Amino acid sequence: MTDYFSFFESLIVISIIAGAITLAATDPKKHRAIRIVLLIIAGILLIIGLGGYFLMSISNVGSYRY
Repeated sequence: MTDYFSFFESLIVISIIAGAITLAATDPKKHRAIRIVLLIIAGILLIIGLGGYFLMSISNVGSYRY
């Protein structure tokens, strides 16, 4: 169970780092399309990570058999 939590936590961290690097490293005027695509990918990873983390925390409620 904790392996899944760590997987979703790592997805959240990777998406935040990817978004920050995208905002810091790309020029908004020259590479507009690339920047939008990279931010969409980072957003998708963030949604998957947050959703999985949320679902794992809900499914763990009331279950004391580890």
